Amino acid sequence: MQEKFFDVNKKKKRQIKNKLIKFIIIILCIIKYENQKNIIITDDTSFLKFIYQLNRNSNKYEKKNILLFDFIDSNVCEDTNAYLIFQYYQKINNDNAYYVINEESDLYKSLVEQNKTKNIIPLKSNFDYMKLYPILLETKILVQSYVLVTFQRIARMVKYLKFLYLCHAVNYFKLDTIKFELVTLSEEKKNIIVTSPYEYNFYKKNNIYKEKAMHPGGLPRFDRLANLKKNESEKKCILISFTFRSYNNTIYENSFYLKRLQELLSDENLLHFLEQNNIDLIYIQHHFDVSRGRKINHSLFPKIKFETQNMLSKYIEKCSLYITDFSSVSFDFMFQNKPVLFYYLDIDDPFDFDEKDYMKKDNDNSIYYDNLFYDKENLVNKIKYIVNRNFQLDENLKDKYRNMFYNKNNITEKIVNVINNIINEK
Repeated sequence: MQEKFFDVNKKKKRQIKNKLIKFIIIILCIIKYENQKNIIITDDTSFLKFIYQLNRNSNKYEKKNILLFDFIDSNVCEDTNAYLIFQYYQKINNDNAYYVINEESDLYKSLVEQNKTKNIIPLKSNFDYMKLYPILLETKILVQSYVLVTFQRIARMVKYLKFLYLCHAVNYFKLDTIKFELVTLSEEKKNIIVTSPYEYNFYKKNNIYKEKAMHPGGLPRFDRLANLKKNESEKKCILISFTFRSYNNTIYENSFYLKRLQELLSDENLLHFLEQNNIDLIYIQHHFDVSRGRKINHSLFPKIKFETQNMLSKYIEKCSLYITDFSSVSFDFMFQNKPVLFYYLDIDDPFDFDEKDYMKKDNDNSIYYDNLFYDKENLVNKIKYIVNRNFQLDENLKDKYRNMFYNKNNITEKIVNVINNIINEK
């Protein structure tokens, strides 16, 4: 009886000890980070213990790994900037680069089928971070193309980790949101690749990033566009895609956005003109709208070619004209010197939504160059004008498009040099 009583007491003591350890970890983290602006302190003891263990064991391992991330919770084809850098490291036989991927993604499934999973780390989601513990112990820098808050917190709270934000697109239309992107990072750990002087000047003017944190570069996926060979005999096409709206589905069904989108896709004047000129009209719905169950009845628009998001890269390369509201895909077309038309189809919608802020002309909007439209008729007339010019840019656009980008060649290699420089900084 006494032995049993002793066992019960031992179990209680162990429980009390474990609770005390967790409490101490939380207190230590709060003390360490309470004076650092914007740090997120939670009661997630598992996460804090994870951070504590990484810091405690940091001196036992050589730091040599480069850990690369795209948007783990997505299966979108163009979100591959970090993956392209990973491929570059593999090409030069650098075995210290690792790529974190969604285990349900088509890309991962394809890599498994091809038996090309060396240094590939599959995760279920951003919250599956504990699986990275042994890799992180030997990691020098985290490189992300998307804002992944969980891993930003890790980068900030683990003392030896450095950080580089690639961006998944050119930040121009949504500049007001940029100031919130890396808020969890301290100033000494902020590093960002900037593609355009517009980004650089905005960041500097608003003191979002220090000059030494901004590294002129570009998007690795642009390297593919720079090396494309044009097929003049291929049938011409025009791509339409609009960004999503943050309101609920009930509002969406009654919105100006949906009404005017459908009006554009069924405009007989436009469709007849394109048919006469043997031009396809392609529409790709934003993947966030698709994931929210917002469906478009394809049968109502028999002359439109509807494609899915995983075909976007193909049509970025193939199409000669892009029509959007404020999608950053615009820059993929500008990089190729292809015309872009901007259509603010719902700026006057009585429903309020966050994206209305992106349609305010309070920033330097010289990018629009008279190609911004608020009504369908003027938009259609401009489409006809561009088609009749065989999709050639107006002269006043050529230099402006060219000056939009810091680099148009060997972008991936230049970013790898930036990564190496950050790693070697004392």
